[in-house]
Amino acid sequence: MGEQISRNAKVYIAVLLVTAILITLYTLLNTSWHEFQSQWLPFLVFLTIIILADSFPVPLPRGGNVTVSFAAIAASILIFQPFVVIAMAVTIDLFLLLKRQNVIKHIFNIAQLAVSTGSAAMVYNFFYTPVATDFNYMQVFAFITSMVVLFILNHTFVTLILAFTQEEKPLTIWLTNIKWCTLQFVSMAPLGALIAVIYINIGFWGLILFLLPMIIARHSFQSYIDMRQTFLDTIKSLSLAIDAKDPYTKGHSSRVADYAVLLAREMKWPEDRVEFLKYIALIHDVGKVAVPENILKKDRLLTNEEYEIMKRHSEAGAEVIKDISFFAAGSGIIKHHHERWNGSGYPDQLKNEEIPEGARILAVADAYDAMTSDRPYRKALKPLEAIREIQECSGAQFDPKVVKAFTRIIPQLNLEPERKSHLESYTSEALHST
Repeated sequence: MGEQISRNAKVYIAVLLVTAILITLYTLLNTSWHEFQSQWLPFLVFLTIIILADSFPVPLPRGGNVTVSFAAIAASILIFQPFVVIAMAVTIDLFLLLKRQNVIKHIFNIAQLAVSTGSAAMVYNFFYTPVATDFNYMQVFAFITSMVVLFILNHTFVTLILAFTQEEKPLTIWLTNIKWCTLQFVSMAPLGALIAVIYINIGFWGLILFLLPMIIARHSFQSYIDMRQTFLDTIKSLSLAIDAKDPYTKGHSSRVADYAVLLAREMKWPEDRVEFLKYIALIHDVGKVAVPENILKKDRLLTNEEYEIMKRHSEAGAEVIKDISFFAAGSGIIKHHHERWNGSGYPDQLKNEEIPEGARILAVADAYDAMTSDRPYRKALKPLEAIREIQECSGAQFDPKVVKAFTRIIPQLNLEPERKSHLESYTSEALHST
């Protein structure tokens, strides 16, 4: 998070900080220092574990990060008073703040950690008064409830700041990151409970038993994220290779993927399907590897025979990916992204709802980018001309529902400021007329 952030983000952080101060003061005033005198050594041990864990974060796909310190914080809620839990959770960010390293970022981290961990610890103490005994049912309920509170607050606070700073919808970021955070929660919360039980019953040396599992858990998170990134990089490289085969479509696949994502979100697709469609869009022209270069690079209109060969690329693309487990579900989208709403497209002359919805989205995104890009046989259309062309073909070439969604996303397209302003007014007229 940079120092230059929006006014809304600053207001959000300020409100969160005031809330954090109030919670911290409340827990401070209700802290038994006599009880803490017997806990200073375990406090230092847990604090060391949390600092070490926070020093090696694992970045999430849409910003933010996770660390295995969650397990130590979960354990500390079972052992220490709420103020002590807050103190341990914010220590590393407080130290970095004093060093003036990315001040706004660490103020946010301190505030959200104080509110989320303080609230979770107070919830636990509300339902159960900690005692040095084995778990009972009420304690289990109190712990699970506190962990749910910690998880929801922490993930929500991070999602909101990312939404403010990245200027995206909170739900989009929430749905993208939730699976990674849930993985952390499901694996780390039980480990935290186990750490607390072992410490209560065995003492300091019992904590040593859990250092290795925490290191392994962190390595597993990082390996999973790295594998995902490697996979995405491979897809992008393949997309670039496809576009490089046809010199007139440089960057085409990437732009089509961007438009398809905007359309799918506008049509309320769940985020996991949006992400999958993005990958499919990046390789939607993979079948062009089967098209002879003399046809791809021809600088004049294709003959009927050449056009028939070119049309085979959608089927060839579907064949290429159908046996790849991750992409198999998208083979129909690639195969049918040149079908037409009225049944006059190819390869199977599907019509209306017979065409996969992803293919209908891809058809509009693909057509818009094709029309606004130079081709050897024609110059690019202006965006406004291309939009009008798409709207005129609604109900014939394109799904009317997708066309309406496309009209609504016009202000989000990457256009020059003056052109974007003109198109925004055009969007209002178009929506009013539909």
